[in-house]
Amino acid sequence: MGLLTSRLAVSCYVVVSIWMFPAVGQTVSETSSPAAARATALSGQEFQCHTGYQLAQCKKDILQLKSVLTRYPLEALGPWTWVLVRSQDWKPISRMLRLNPDSPAFTSFDTRATFLEEALLFHNPERTSELMTKWQRSMPALLELAVSHELGHAICEEPNEAVAERFGEDLRKGLTPQCRVSKGVKKRTTAGGEPHGLKPNTLRVP
Repeated sequence: MGLLTSRLAVSCYVVVSIWMFPAVGQTVSETSSPAAARATALSGQEFQCHTGYQLAQCKKDILQLKSVLTRYPLEALGPWTWVLVRSQDWKPISRMLRLNPDSPAFTSFDTRATFLEEALLFHNPERTSELMTKWQRSMPALLELAVSHELGHAICEEPNEAVAERFGEDLRKGLTPQCRVSKGVKKRTTAGGEPHGLKPNTLRVP
């Protein structure tokens, strides 16, 4: 996946600044009845959809993302923001940030946010085929890979892709991996280029 960290921006929601794109001035509140354990696991996590997302699809995709996140130790993460971005916007944004457009996720340490491409959660015939060919995985497996890998970056504030992936692999195995160094010891850009602004849509689902 992609990681971009910097003084200004994001991590596997890359170090992307969040002030560039216009937001849709709409707030969503949703009542839900999750189990106590799930509610506890998701406490401190904020979910948003980038500009252009339809409200109904935003809610549906975020529920799917939440179901994946609850399999992992979110208590080690602390407050974090998860932003979904439409597939039609993903490549232009990735190229603007000098990231690999074939990577469907990136994280920002400084803004404590992870960005995920819509195609990970909602079938897009052309983009789904591209991602499955590139990563040689089914979309459910790629979603698990993206989330666990980005958690490797986010939980440990780890800029190294290989180290983050080892951490993510252990998470997928049900293990409790340890960070190799204390959080925040080292922050640097690993995806190339300086970050620019990416403002999440204000569509929010609690």
